[in-house]
Amino acid sequence: MKNLLKYLPACMLAIFAFAACDDEAEFPGSPGNPEIVSPQVPASAYFADSIPFSATVSDTKVPLSTLKAQLYYGEDKVSETTIRTKTDGTYQGKIYAPFLKNVPDGNATLKLVLQDIHFTSVEQTFTISLQRPQFEYVTLITDSGDSIKLNHSGPNMYKGLTMEDTPKLLKGIIVAPKYGANGNELKFGWDNGSVKEQSESTITFISVANSPYEVSFNSLTYERSPFVVYILNGKEMDFVDGNFQIDIDLKKGDIIITQNIENIASYWIDPDFFAVSENGDITFNAIDGKYRIIATEGELPYFRVQTLDASGNKATLKADGSGAVWIAGYGIAKPGMKTGQPGWTPGNMLCMAPVEPKKYRMTVVASEEKGWGQIRTDWIGFKFFYQDDWGGEFTLSNYAEISGIIPSIITISNSGDYGLAEGKSLEAGKTYVITLDCTNGPTQASISIVEK
Repeated sequence: MKNLLKYLPACMLAIFAFAACDDEAEFPGSPGNPEIVSPQVPASAYFADSIPFSATVSDTKVPLSTLKAQLYYGEDKVSETTIRTKTDGTYQGKIYAPFLKNVPDGNATLKLVLQDIHFTSVEQTFTISLQRPQFEYVTLITDSGDSIKLNHSGPNMYKGLTMEDTPKLLKGIIVAPKYGANGNELKFGWDNGSVKEQSESTITFISVANSPYEVSFNSLTYERSPFVVYILNGKEMDFVDGNFQIDIDLKKGDIIITQNIENIASYWIDPDFFAVSENGDITFNAIDGKYRIIATEGELPYFRVQTLDASGNKATLKADGSGAVWIAGYGIAKPGMKTGQPGWTPGNMLCMAPVEPKKYRMTVVASEEKGWGQIRTDWIGFKFFYQDDWGGEFTLSNYAEISGIIPSIITISNSGDYGLAEGKSLEAGKTYVITLDCTNGPTQASISIVEK
């Protein structure tokens, strides 16, 4: 071992001396010499194009690795594509020029970056003049499958008329055709509170005029019309997740005054949160407090009401029995069985109306599963929760008193699930009133379900 250590330095010196004599030897990790020759990049293109490019590439020292094309809008890299370059030669590719909101005509920068296996790289930069395509037309495809053609009427602007029987509340996506030799089809839909390219969730249009009415879309700003804002008690409602909603302080007996809700006459009116007077006025029927009212459109539109706490969050049931009670499950619904069963989905539970302090009510009409009643005649499976989420929930032990058609027709399991007694059913068309009294707190509650 001593002899080996003695002669090892001398051996290493001999190896290094030999290497130094061969100036042309390339060792792994030493720089290569990548070159981009005869690049072909167009001087102009359109947004939404797949821009073609090509280049002849080589490296006289080491094998090549990749040729990257990178597209920049200003300082932002908006697109990139990579081509594997195993050998010297000519390579072709395409890079997508994103079509984005409020990005005007202007110059973009295309970078071609060539790299070899030793990470030596070289790049060339090109300026491409980009223009927004001016389509001959775009098409509004409604959620019912109808197509409305919006013709080009000015820079980035498209307009068209609806059909005779088009409803005032219209939903759909906008499709723009391929433009030019390198274009791609574009779709505009709703995403995270605004119109977004390449989304297929429907955009909402709302008209105060009867059909046929004009529909327009601006492909630069993504503004669309008609879009009339709903107003409730003099305040504009926010448009959230495809529906108008408002957080508002209300007192029992307040008259609900709406503007621009042209189909208000067809709304299902929740009989616990609201009352309708002989002259047609809608009045608030729950206790004073803060509420979220959601104008939920659909086959049967209605005001979905949720009790809020002082901070504006969905209320929860407190130890003293105040707050809110929520219902999850199946066989119970608002506005009707056909569309409004909450299921076991947190965030989608039904809020009972606090008709008196610490007393909660839901009035339901029995119907078949596909009907418009709020409780199913032949099967139910739901329970009460302290919040619109998993967490506190009512079990059988929560109830100090049960009455009405419990347990003769409707039963409560030990876990708190409501069901129908064996061989029993509810009568179609009959009204039932569910009242949960938490005056003594949620652990000493009284539950009553009675025929009205």
